[in-house]
Amino acid sequence: MKWPMFFADAQGMLTRPRRVALLTFLVTMLFAAGLIWRQEDFRLREARNLADNLATEYAYTLQNSLERPLGATYALAAVLHNYKGVIPDFEATATVLLRYYPGVIALQLAPAGIVSQVAPLRGNEGAIGYNLLHDTLRNRDAFLARKTRQLTVSGPIKLAQGGMALVGRLPVFLDDGLGTNTFWGFVIVLVGFPKTLGSTQLAELRERGYDYELSRRDISTLENVVIGASTPQPLRQPVERSLRLANATWILKLAPIPGWYEESTLYRKAIIGLLCSLFVAWLAAVQVNLVARIKEHERNLELQAEQRTDDLQRFAELSSRHLQEPARRLASYADRLQRQLAGRLRDGEVQLSLNLIIQQAARLQHLLRDVESYLIADQPIGEIVACDAGEIVNTIVSKLDPSLLELGIRIRVGALPPALIDAARLAEVFTIALDNAVLHGRSDHALQIVIDGDRRGNDVIYRISDNGSGVAEEYRERVFRIFERLSSEGEGTGVGLAILRRICESVGGGAWLEETPGGGCRLMIKLPAVDLPTALTSSKI
Repeated sequence: MKWPMFFADAQGMLTRPRRVALLTFLVTMLFAAGLIWRQEDFRLREARNLADNLATEYAYTLQNSLERPLGATYALAAVLHNYKGVIPDFEATATVLLRYYPGVIALQLAPAGIVSQVAPLRGNEGAIGYNLLHDTLRNRDAFLARKTRQLTVSGPIKLAQGGMALVGRLPVFLDDGLGTNTFWGFVIVLVGFPKTLGSTQLAELRERGYDYELSRRDISTLENVVIGASTPQPLRQPVERSLRLANATWILKLAPIPGWYEESTLYRKAIIGLLCSLFVAWLAAVQVNLVARIKEHERNLELQAEQRTDDLQRFAELSSRHLQEPARRLASYADRLQRQLAGRLRDGEVQLSLNLIIQQAARLQHLLRDVESYLIADQPIGEIVACDAGEIVNTIVSKLDPSLLELGIRIRVGALPPALIDAARLAEVFTIALDNAVLHGRSDHALQIVIDGDRRGNDVIYRISDNGSGVAEEYRERVFRIFERLSSEGEGTGVGLAILRRICESVGGGAWLEETPGGGCRLMIKLPAVDLPTALTSSKI
């Protein structure tokens, strides 16, 4: 891929309103989608944190609600230890314990694993004689309790005497009198289920906008057995909190009833994002269209300006050429008339008028030639090469009118680095500079002109300095305007310095005036330098 062509195509694409609108729409939609995603992600994190805190609170309440009634096993075991394995009035003792442990529906004693006493007995007669260790379907927790000597919790299970309950079994070991603790049996507590869950107020979760699921992890299969739930449907991406209850792990899960994502809110945000993207795309298209119109208008203005400039320059060139002939004829006929009347003209005033006509005709010719020179000053006359400025200046100085030297004018040429320009126009620059210094640098003392220069970076600076009267600072820029003269009585047409600056600026240089140290004027000329080494071109002028 060619990079200039790529950038040109890209620039062309960006000037087409439809493509810019489409690109803006896509970028804005991506930005809107990212913003919506960030907002939803933040809202989801906040919602899950809230649900997680709520699950923690309810899990803690649930654990306390279940551990409190199961604590009756330890109280009954303490009484059993106190009476050496035989409680004289078990019914009365159990009745007192039931009063202090709400939620417990029955207390049992199972010596050697066989239930022998139950309180209250009424309604629980079917449990008498039940052997916990021989029931292959439910004896796993009993054996675990005896092995670990820790409380185990089973259920909720369906009781033989009817109903559902959590079963807490605490193994009891008594001293046999020989210093050895032997297995006596179990103290059993039956906790009503799901009645016990009422104190945890899980049902309130529905009012707070959450579905819940309470499950127990089966130790043997490691599967979760659902104990209670607010909905038969599985919860979607719920938060979970585990609670340890003796040997069992219970899990409480919560999820918002409508789900974590509010589809109506998402649709509303998506529609707003779409409308905003369309609006921004429309604004971009309008802006690009407006910019394109402005650029087209600017191009038209530039074309008009160029056309008018060309027309004016052509008009000036034609005018200059067409006026040359009448001016030449006027000067020729005035001179011819003066010669014919020589010796016969007695009226001095007529002679003065005739002389004035000849002078003004000559001035008009000079003025027209300078105007024509100004119009073509920015056009090279020959090849642009490295020119030997020193040789060109010395040639110009050698061709000066010898009478100038008789007037005491002294010209000193110093070191002049080469410049990159065509030789003819460089010669014209120095010719104008010297003529200007000679014409306007005269004063009461002998005129001295110094021409030198040096290189500064990529440019060369030439200095034409004189010790004349100088130019006031407020006029130093004005003298470079075409037809501008500091005095109407002075010589010259007021075009020379304008031609000089136009030549310099056409090659990337410039020209300006400064004050010479000690008094006088200094003309500064800047032209492009030559990259050394380069062979110098000497031109005869």
